Amino acid sequence: MLEVRSRETEQMDNLDLSGKALHDTLDGLSTINKYLGNTNAIFFAVKAEIKDYDVPLQIVDLGCGGGDNLRAIADWCAQNDHPVSLIGIDGNSNILQHAEAKNNTSCQVNYIQADILASDFQLPLCDLLISSHFMYHFSDEEFVEFLKRAKSQVRLKMFFSELQRSSFAYSLFKSGATLLPFSKMVKEDGLKAIRRSFRRKELEYIIEKAEISTYDISWKWAFRYLVEIRVKDF
Repeated sequence: MLEVRSRETEQMDNLDLSGKALHDTLDGLSTINKYLGNTNAIFFAVKAEIKDYDVPLQIVDLGCGGGDNLRAIADWCAQNDHPVSLIGIDGNSNILQHAEAKNNTSCQVNYIQADILASDFQLPLCDLLISSHFMYHFSDEEFVEFLKRAKSQVRLKMFFSELQRSSFAYSLFKSGATLLPFSKMVKEDGLKAIRRSFRRKELEYIIEKAEISTYDISWKWAFRYLVEIRVKDF
């Protein structure tokens, strides 16, 4: 069942999704991101990269969802008086409204609505590009072409946190989700996300086909890969 990446869509892929079901799902995903390591994986990678820069770096979060990663970065930057410019991009305006409502620091986060999967999507110029659980929305070929285009728009690095496609992770999430108070959408979409996600060799193939040679893929808890791509020096 998991030998080949699935191309099935999730309920959260509906860019018009709104209301209580959406908010409950975003809150459930926020809890998962917090306790299963996704937010920390991106946050610590970005923190290590920006802490030695005195100039404000621009960070773009692609498929930012409820803004968990951006808020973690914003909180740290505000507490440490560290200059930064933060941009979150998502295709659903209702999701962005939810993210904006949760902003609680003096470090401003700007949100942009755009269909990232559209052929005419233009990635803003940035120093760092981050993304969590989004790149699996691309087919392998689309991901290659995206990386080729992104290389000219990113000054320093790209950090992608992506789920590991494995039977063990799938079974663990399937059994664990039944015991936890998550919405039906979180549980159903979570299983689809694992089926759509990557194995290490697939990520390596995609990155190298995009003519990128300087990169690192590290396994992180829980069942995800952190992909670090160096584009060029500042």
